[in-house]
Amino acid sequence: MRRSHDRKTKFYELLLVEGEQMKRDIVQSGISGLDAMMDGGFTKGSITTLSGPTGCGKSTLAMQFLVNGAEKFAEPGLYIALEETRSSTYANMASYSWNIARLEQDKKILFLDYPIHEVDQFLFKNSAIEELIMTMGIERVVIDSIMPIALLFQTDDERQKGFLKLIENIRRWGTTTIIVSEDTPATTQDVLPRTKYGMESLTDSWMHMYYLYDEEGNRKRALEVLKMKGVPHMNRIVPLSISADGVSLQVPLSKPAKAAAPRKER
Repeated sequence: MRRSHDRKTKFYELLLVEGEQMKRDIVQSGISGLDAMMDGGFTKGSITTLSGPTGCGKSTLAMQFLVNGAEKFAEPGLYIALEETRSSTYANMASYSWNIARLEQDKKILFLDYPIHEVDQFLFKNSAIEELIMTMGIERVVIDSIMPIALLFQTDDERQKGFLKLIENIRRWGTTTIIVSEDTPATTQDVLPRTKYGMESLTDSWMHMYYLYDEEGNRKRALEVLKMKGVPHMNRIVPLSISADGVSLQVPLSKPAKAAAPRKER
């Protein structure tokens, strides 16, 4: 069994000195186009906010991150459902080509689901989850979604303290983690997005999914990497599509212009 203090320091030891060169320890998503947007992948041990409007594919991308980890990189994953049950998560993912049941049977992906009345246990009784992560060698975690935790608190100050507690708990796990979060209404390409509860300000990275409309009024999905600490990530909105194999991103071959028009704050 790996000791928790060994895993806890992962994100703080991401830059490995090799002579005079320093390189980042990378966790590949395995999602077509996404790793190129992140200069190779997620930073190992980092925490990422994944936001966007309802139905844009946040849970799909998050699950694909775990499936690819299990199948392509031998990295066991943990899916923590705070809004859906395990059975409803299975039903929602049934149209994809992934054999999640087999991965769960082989203990390559584990599920935890918390009913609404037990969400406080997830936040304040963390030792059981930490023990599970250490025992099973979990490397990737998805928390879907942050909303039930946010609703535990009456005031913004209490919510901020609760979120800080959550981040502290996740740091102890030492995993590469995605937290799914809701968007505020009416996100458009010319307005800087923000999440409903401000989780993106506390995490190391932030990816946002959009609904955009073309000249004919057709709705299209897209994704942007808005924040990655210490990483020269791509600074542009990239078209996104979803098929039976999951999410893929149509990253252009040419490099984007260095300067872009400033966007309005909301």
